[in-house]
Amino acid sequence: MYIIIVNSNSGRARYRQLAKYLTSYDRVSFVPYFTDEYQEKELWNQVSTHIKSTKRTIEGVIIVGGDGTLHQAINHLHRFQLPFGLIPAGSGNDLAKALKIPTNEKKAFARIKQGLPNTYDLIMINNQYIHSVAGMGVDAETAVKSNHSPLKPLLNRAFLGKLTYLLTFFTVIRTFQPFEAEFTFDNDEKVTLDRVWLLAAGNTPYYGGGIPICPKANPQDGLLEVIVVNRLSLFALLLVLPTVYFKLHCKLPYVHRFETNSFSVKTNSPVLIQGDGEKIGYTPQEISIQRKSIEIF
Repeated sequence: MYIIIVNSNSGRARYRQLAKYLTSYDRVSFVPYFTDEYQEKELWNQVSTHIKSTKRTIEGVIIVGGDGTLHQAINHLHRFQLPFGLIPAGSGNDLAKALKIPTNEKKAFARIKQGLPNTYDLIMINNQYIHSVAGMGVDAETAVKSNHSPLKPLLNRAFLGKLTYLLTFFTVIRTFQPFEAEFTFDNDEKVTLDRVWLLAAGNTPYYGGGIPICPKANPQDGLLEVIVVNRLSLFALLLVLPTVYFKLHCKLPYVHRFETNSFSVKTNSPVLIQGDGEKIGYTPQEISIQRKSIEIF
């Protein structure tokens, strides 16, 4: 039996058809809808109660939504150690892209029904799990604000949800102030960088709707790929952006790349941190990889 959690605010306004198709499967036991009125404590309490009462018969939790919905599901339900399935229905679907999960719902569901989950790593920050990429700096401000942008539902309805991130980025960048950061890596190496625009710590390559910011990140290798961009003028930063889409940015002199199991970061003033597009907290923080922490179909 499966539990299916449907985000009715997901980027693709097709959740009713998706839910109808999925619930026609005779091994579905519970289908709560994640909406503005029914979410957070109420929804997760009901899901947890259902799992506790039927734990032995639950084969997995299927998420119909995007990266943010999956992020919440993992953080609320990880303790039950159930496999997760994903039917990509968000505006970005970065994890689906990284794991090659089909965007077609029938193909994605067929993959889940095969019952062959793979084991993946997760990022841990501030006692929260992150499945894809954590970021701080201009990208974190952009990710969090784009999730609450009034443009997002409008662009989603036009199937242009991925533009929300880019449009928000150009708004944020005009007033963003670069910061100084000190990093301590797991081998005790210390690195201090000034005029930092952004930092991305990747378990998978993509964020912001398919931007390969951490192009070599692998969610099964036990490592974080850390990308830091600093010492650029605003004009130069805008010129760098296109190189990211072609995975050429790591060759540039003002882009620093590290691989590590964990690291700590301190900044000269508190800097916002996001994970999977959700607000995680502010610096200083410890960031680590949690090996083989989750199973995903």
